[in-house]
Amino acid sequence: MDCWNFAEAVYRLGEGPTATRPALVHDGASIDYRELRRRSLGIASYLGDLGLEAGAHVGHYLRNSNAYLETFVGAGLAGLSHVNVNYRYQDEELVDLCNGLDIEVLVYDAPFADRVARIKPRLTGTRHFVCVDGGSEDVELAALYGHAGAGFTPTTRGDDLVLIATGGTTGLPKGVLWRHEDIWRKQNVSTGVAMAPLAIAEHPASLAEHVANVARLPQAAPFLCLSPLMHGAGFLMAIMLLAQGVPVVTLSGERFDPQRTVEAIAAQGIGMLVLVGDAFALPLLEVLDRRPEEALLASLKVLVSSGASLSNACRDGLLKHQPELVVIDSLGSSETSGYAVCTPESGVFQPQGTTRVLDDELQEVEPGSDTIGMVYAGGHLPQGYYNAPEKTAETFITLDGQRLVRTGDRCTVRGDGMLQLLGRDSTVVNSGGEKVYTVEVERVLLEHPAVDDVVVVGLPHPRFGKQVTAIVQTAPQAGLDVEALQAHARERLADYKVPRKIYGIDVLCRAANGKPDYPRVMAYAESRFLAEG
Repeated sequence: MDCWNFAEAVYRLGEGPTATRPALVHDGASIDYRELRRRSLGIASYLGDLGLEAGAHVGHYLRNSNAYLETFVGAGLAGLSHVNVNYRYQDEELVDLCNGLDIEVLVYDAPFADRVARIKPRLTGTRHFVCVDGGSEDVELAALYGHAGAGFTPTTRGDDLVLIATGGTTGLPKGVLWRHEDIWRKQNVSTGVAMAPLAIAEHPASLAEHVANVARLPQAAPFLCLSPLMHGAGFLMAIMLLAQGVPVVTLSGERFDPQRTVEAIAAQGIGMLVLVGDAFALPLLEVLDRRPEEALLASLKVLVSSGASLSNACRDGLLKHQPELVVIDSLGSSETSGYAVCTPESGVFQPQGTTRVLDDELQEVEPGSDTIGMVYAGGHLPQGYYNAPEKTAETFITLDGQRLVRTGDRCTVRGDGMLQLLGRDSTVVNSGGEKVYTVEVERVLLEHPAVDDVVVVGLPHPRFGKQVTAIVQTAPQAGLDVEALQAHARERLADYKVPRKIYGIDVLCRAANGKPDYPRVMAYAESRFLAEG
């Protein structure tokens, strides 16, 4: 059996005719596949010397950079498993993630050194730490590039795992277990082909054939990953394209810089990029509209939006600047990758061939009926959740011999087979591509002595799609101090989880079972929001 493993593919591209092609570009600084092979082999050799068991978890607490993908490839060559770490997490969230997902090696950016040092005593299994760019007591990543362990050889398998950390309904992290080979073989959601950048409809018979396919084609235009690599959408696209010979470009910075982005697209001849809905597209359009004569998107052929919706207004605005642009608005999750793409009609999606819509009795929903069904994704899927058999059984089912994942998305099926999306079962607020689980935010706000009861919902936001909004019933005589509650939340939660709006209410409406009356709460929140103008 051939080894369909991303680290193995990059390793092989680092020799022969593809070795001198650009692989990673960060802030304009490029390394080729030969250098990526050298660096990642050194990292792998160091990790191999640690005596870790096969499949041990390596946490990537990093912003977008060459170092992120160097470490991914290095860990893969050592037979270890990648785990993404959200760099916006605060102390408690990081401790929960590292301990809950059994991270044994944590690779982190230097700006996070103080936080890492602070939480180290509370980490139950994390014993090895690597710092990018130094500045701490831990080993520096660059020092590992030339590491040569005695007798080390790469250890890769198609069954090796990638863990995509994603929140749970209580905010505690889950690790979605993807086999390398399943990611390799998952068809492209928009084209239905296996190797879209290589224009190959069928999956190659062997990895050697794949490498030969890359070598025979001209150098591909670069891919710009604007989405954080610590999010599944950006990361999975990056490793798939890198393994197909496409240079992966990243930009530094703590915040998205639209002007710098459009200038990078023009300067580096970017052919494809991925972003997070209107949260990124709106600022990009503001820059493009100010500089239309420069044709800054001339090289761009494909734009993928994932993680948050892309409005028709943004789509049309981008096409105005680049009429030949193919815009793909993908619907998916960490458990499914993509399973449908948006059409020009708002809320209407075209399902992938392996996507099914079932009613509550697990019967197919008839197209054209008014039946509200649940979307289930098929095809190549994750193995389940790490150390969570009950949650795995709840989310992943087998029906008629086909394994499916329950997405949580409710929809109807039109007569033409298109999906009319209605929303998710869970009370997740998707703000700029970040999933905010309302239970977690409510729990933190309830810790404040002034709060007697609270319900968190999502209200519209022109850029981020939704904004976290709290409806608070305060204790008698306490009064509502919005800034104090936000400061309280900010000490315990990542900034995107902190409510942007907090409205007071005399009494929160709850049913006898304790569940909030969401329609009444939403109506109240919307009325307050509209009153603000």
